[in-house]
Parts: sequence; C-alpha cells; structure tokens
Amino acid sequence: MAKKKVKKNKKVVNKATTPVEEVNKEIQDNAEVSKKEDKKVKETKTAKVDKKQNKNKRHWFKDFKAELKKVIWPSRKELFSNTVVVLVVVIIVSVLVFILDLIFEGLTTLGVKQLEKLQGDSNVVNEVVVDNEISENTTNVTDEGVSINETTAE
Repeated sequence: MAKKKVKKNKKVVNKATTPVEEVNKEIQDNAEVSKKEDKKVKETKTAKVDKKQNKNKRHWFKDFKAELKKVIWPSRKELFSNTVVVLVVVIIVSVLVFILDLIFEGLTTLGVKQLEKLQGDSNVVNEVVVDNEISENTTNVTDEGVSINETTAE
C-alpha cells in the first residue's frame, strides 16, 4: 500500500502519484480554497458597506444639526448693510450696461447713415459677362428710387 501524507489544506494525497498529477491536484485545491476565501471577503465587504450606509443614514441628521451650529449667522445690522451693498452694485452695473448700450446703438446708426449717404451720391457700374457678350449696367441711386440703364456692347 502507498503511504498517505496530510497537506496544509487538509487534503490527503497519495505518494505513489506522479509529480504532474500532484501539481495539478494542488492547483485545483488552491483554486477551491481561493474561491471560498473570495466569497468570504466579498461577504465581509458587503456587510461593512451595509453597516456604513446604515450608520450614515442614522447620523446624517445629527451631523446636519452639528454643522448648522457651527455656522456664524449675521446680525440684523450686518445683513442690512450687506443687502444695501449688493443692491448698490447691481444698480451701478445696470446703469453702466445701459450707457454702453446707448453708445453702441448711436455708433451703429451713425455708421448706417453714413453708408446710406455714400451710396446715395454715387453711380455704380457693373460689368456682366454673358455668353461672351459684355453688358454694362449702370445703377443710379437717387432719392426717388433706383434706375438701371442697360447698354450692350459686343
């Protein structure tokens, strides 16, 4: 009969087996042990997470109340003065934006008026090439309207 030896993981192994079979059996045994250990670790982690979540839920209101006690609340005078400062700053900024809006609107209308004045005083001549024919269009812009004079040159 073959002698039997007890391993660390309490598995009985025959000495008469080949070394390859022993290694394979050890690998399988270690895999089984590691799976069991992984399950235990996962169970303990989930238990810890559940405990932390329950603790967080229970102590949330207590922590909230403690934080509110740490807040330094302003007095009536401080509150009033800070409110006045905010309102004054808002009014000043709104007046500045209004003034800038007026300035930019005036510049825009001035620029448009000058462009209209320049267009009203000039005659524009356009040359159009159509099927190897050159036609010359003269545009006259007057106060009454626009008149186009066409002349065709070959």
